[in-house]
Amino acid sequence: MRMFKFEFQDHYFKKAKKEWYLARSAFKLEEIQNKFHLFDKTTKTILDIGCAPGSWIQFAVGQMKKNNISEYKILGIDIQDVSINLPGVKVYKADISDEEHIKEILTENNIEKVDIIQSDMAPNTIGVWDVDAMRLFELLEYVKPIIKNLLKPNGKFVVKVFMGPGFEEFVKEMKTIYGGKHIKTLKPKACRKESKEIYVIKF
Repeated sequence: MRMFKFEFQDHYFKKAKKEWYLARSAFKLEEIQNKFHLFDKTTKTILDIGCAPGSWIQFAVGQMKKNNISEYKILGIDIQDVSINLPGVKVYKADISDEEHIKEILTENNIEKVDIIQSDMAPNTIGVWDVDAMRLFELLEYVKPIIKNLLKPNGKFVVKVFMGPGFEEFVKEMKTIYGGKHIKTLKPKACRKESKEIYVIKF
């Protein structure tokens, strides 16, 4: 089994500290945004799945300000406690396997369906690529119905996956459901070179 390790304090780690982001992952979403323009002037509701530590929420808030959108709602869910205090943001402790609870959270906020679903979620990794990939795709089985039922028909999503068992099948399924021209994959530069993560985007 092939193992890998990371060098944590690299360029993006330091840049995140400098720009007050909670994690380097904000720059992954930034590159995705620059290429696929997920956030625009019509974006007002966002669901962040597996939102800890909150850097993608921070970036989303920045995009709302950039687009001069004052009335927006960003909901974050995670199985662990997340403390983030930003305007228009509410964070909930919830399990993605409980879709009804997530629907209740949206209803509580007067939201039926959202404009964007974003997920940088990952399982507790052990450093064995194939095992980590399978664990993530097990979680994504819960994400798929959330996307299907809670994303607006013209909504957009970005979901982290791992290269490995299940990757090609997941991308093929997304293309079948949403059309090949609307589904793309990208490994942002902010991903560590050793990482097998890649993002599936509907735009």
